[in-house]
Amino acid sequence: MTEDADSLTEGTNGVPPEADDMAMEADDMISGAIAMPEDYPVQTVIAPVPPLSPAPATPAHAILESPPKRRNHTALIIVLVLIVLLAGSAIVFVPRLLDDPDKPGNAVSPTEAVQEYLTAVAAGDATTALLYSSTKPSENTFFTSDEFLASVMKDSPITDIHVPDGQPTTSPVQIQATYALNGEQVEAHFTVQKYGRLWRLDIGFLPLNLTELASRGVPLTVNGVSLDTLNKIYLFPGVYTFATLDPMLDVTAPTFIIDYPENPTFFREGFTLSQDGISAIQQAAAAHLTDCLALKELQPAGCGFGFAGTSTGEVDPATITWKLADDAPDISAITPTLDGNSTTMAVASIQIDAAFEGISIDKRHVYEGTSSFNTVRADFSNPDDILVTFGTV
Repeated sequence: MTEDADSLTEGTNGVPPEADDMAMEADDMISGAIAMPEDYPVQTVIAPVPPLSPAPATPAHAILESPPKRRNHTALIIVLVLIVLLAGSAIVFVPRLLDDPDKPGNAVSPTEAVQEYLTAVAAGDATTALLYSSTKPSENTFFTSDEFLASVMKDSPITDIHVPDGQPTTSPVQIQATYALNGEQVEAHFTVQKYGRLWRLDIGFLPLNLTELASRGVPLTVNGVSLDTLNKIYLFPGVYTFATLDPMLDVTAPTFIIDYPENPTFFREGFTLSQDGISAIQQAAAAHLTDCLALKELQPAGCGFGFAGTSTGEVDPATITWKLADDAPDISAITPTLDGNSTTMAVASIQIDAAFEGISIDKRHVYEGTSSFNTVRADFSNPDDILVTFGTV
């Protein structure tokens, strides 16, 4: 047997040592490929295999003494093909292992996550801003839309965003940021955590529970947009104005400012009479008093005053008069307020004295007296027909 032939049979299972080394390298690369995450997208690239150089001629005596084993060449070819294939695949794996830093939502540092989030909010881009938040709204409504946020930023812009470099990077971390909201300086902090290689804000919006307001049956708007039947909305940093569609009412504290989502901001749930509502009740009270004074009754219903009657004879209804003193206060100047938590009842205080005069049916007796009330109540369930009553508390 010649030296060349012997060299083909000195490796493992008749494979040359060089092929053994290459096979081990291929095994390592295959193991590495298998170690990739199961759900990781893998693109297989089949690289062209260059043609093998012709094998050197074997001396005739070597052919006679020990014919070469063709399976050894086959094994060598397989090893070479695997090396080429895996080398090509490795070229595909490397870039796919890295998250695209230019893709919206892919922040590779906590400061970048905050900077990109604030930039998106300032641009009215709610869709991109939510990509940097690990928490998502339980339901998407118009209030988390690009259109609504853009309108908010138009009225109360975020400017001069500054997120200092050199802040800690141990997850979770609070990142400091400053910016101007509607011209007012804000010093904010955002809790940011690392998920794999990317960073996300813990929360990028403020959930606002409106259950109490909604339960009172008053139709609401936020920045002119109706809430319809929503009991909870999600808002980005900005300045918001709450209002009602009921002309009789205003929201107690209509302006609501969210300087940053993690700031404990409380919305004062409540209503008050609008100026239109006050005026409507004043007019209704004055009209009701006029009607009451015109009644020919001893005890006019809902008027708050009355005459108890006599023991000397029956009063002739036609002779009954009710009059106010010359110095009586102007009832149209009352200041009504909502009655407790009601959104359909109002109350006001005023002292009104009414003078009574009447004559008995037999014309023998004249009766006089004074009666008064100190409370005005108004039911404005129907603003077009306000029901007013007078009474004493």
